[in-house]
Amino acid sequence: MQLSDAEIREILIRRKREKKRRLRQRRRRTLIILLLLIVLIFVLVKVIGHGGKGSGKDKKSAGAAASGENRGIIFIDPGHGGMDSGSDDGNERYEKDDTLKLGLAVRDKLEALGFTVVMSRTEDELVDRTERGKMANKAGAQLFVSIHRNQSDSGGQGVEGFIPKEDDKNSRLLGENIMHFLGKAGFAERTIRAGTLGDPNDDYEENAATEMPSVLIEVGFLSSDDDNYRFDNNLDQNAKAIADAINYTFMLLHEPDAAAEYSKMMSQTDEACNTALTATGEALSGLNAIQSRAADGTIEGIDPEA
Repeated sequence: MQLSDAEIREILIRRKREKKRRLRQRRRRTLIILLLLIVLIFVLVKVIGHGGKGSGKDKKSAGAAASGENRGIIFIDPGHGGMDSGSDDGNERYEKDDTLKLGLAVRDKLEALGFTVVMSRTEDELVDRTERGKMANKAGAQLFVSIHRNQSDSGGQGVEGFIPKEDDKNSRLLGENIMHFLGKAGFAERTIRAGTLGDPNDDYEENAATEMPSVLIEVGFLSSDDDNYRFDNNLDQNAKAIADAINYTFMLLHEPDAAAEYSKMMSQTDEACNTALTATGEALSGLNAIQSRAADGTIEGIDPEA
């Protein structure tokens, strides 16, 4: 079928408009990429700049380990083990396996920070719960952390912990720091309790004999798919959060000058992240404005009907 001159012109006009529409889409995608790159570069410059401030001595005092350094002894207790499987999700996932996996990862992070780490177990074996605190005492540990996972039939989520019934301030400091650092890693923060869930005047076996600040920390709920996802997909980040919290607590108790420097670094990092978030929001607002102006034809050279 032969097309008329008017039909040919209409086809050419549509093709031209389609070409301009594709060009406009490419420009928008390029603009988005450029804006995101600018934000990313800004974040990197701010964070690296803060991390680079100070002398090598300052960095070491903030927790970086020197070769062969032994800053202190930390006792890590992966809960349950062997015949004592702890909680389960009803699908052959057991608390004892999760706590060991996370405990070993925390050990590696702490050793990189210059600590000597003693563990109640490094494999799937049964260790008497009442002996774990005694093991920490014998090792001369300065902090005790027992790693567990929670379970609930009512849809619970997040991190909570239990400290000795005496509710000493250093144990509470340790527990709250770990909870808050895991909160930054993505878990909901619940609470830190003295005693046990059912009785504040009683102690869980792990806390009963300890002679140092101690906490039994519940790292999310095995009964929560969301918490299991956070546990599995952020294992390294979770281990780092616990190790950093232990490190910070140790500094507050034993290295006050280092603690002040570390607090300053954390404050600067938080400030940089907040600034980056603000910049990202402003960039997105600017992009929306550009798209709106393109839509109503107020940007020269862009056909609003294309």
